[in-house]
Amino acid sequence: MLLLLGAALTASFLDCLNPTAIAQTLLLQAMAPKKRHTLFFILGIGLANLLLGLAIYFGLIAWATQALSRLAAAYPVPLRAAQAAAGAVLLLLGLRLLRRARCGTADAQAAAPASLAPLSLFLLGAAFCFLELSSALPYFGFLALLGSRAPALPVVLLFLLLYTFVYVLPLLLVYAGYNALRGTALLQRLERVLQRVSAYVVPGVLSAFAAFLLLHGLFSLL
Repeated sequence: MLLLLGAALTASFLDCLNPTAIAQTLLLQAMAPKKRHTLFFILGIGLANLLLGLAIYFGLIAWATQALSRLAAAYPVPLRAAQAAAGAVLLLLGLRLLRRARCGTADAQAAAPASLAPLSLFLLGAAFCFLELSSALPYFGFLALLGSRAPALPVVLLFLLLYTFVYVLPLLLVYAGYNALRGTALLQRLERVLQRVSAYVVPGVLSAFAAFLLLHGLFSLL
């Protein structure tokens, strides 16, 4: 138990030093009309981290990966065509958002609060955690160690909860520190900069991801 506790604290501490998640939390703090809604983004990260950890520990991710591989081998052309179509649709959406951000239209300004609603932020956090999972080597190492010891289910859940708490702790500290500094001249200048940058971040990332899907799907069909 002491070995698992030390491994959980060490691995989660290494895993929580994630500059991308911290920067994204700061960006959302500057964008969100209601600052407390940023907690839904952090909640999405934490819950996804916990559920994905349980899925990996019990082999559900491996089963899903094998099932998708068999599906891709059985129906390669329809899947690649669907991927290319989805990439094309998302690319058009990303380019449209970029044009709105550049022109500063009223539609883009009106859409911003809706895109920062609690449900949207929660889903954004969950998606971010899922994408980051491929590089979460400390998490995989801890899960492997946990699996080799095979403790009871309540113990597994307890350790994964501890890991998740340490993982999101820097984000909670960023949230608390940001709120403590609200109203200061430095933070107001930072918010103005982040708000200008944020208008291009989401459309830019969406366009890049859509271009990857489109090109990968097209080249796979050739």
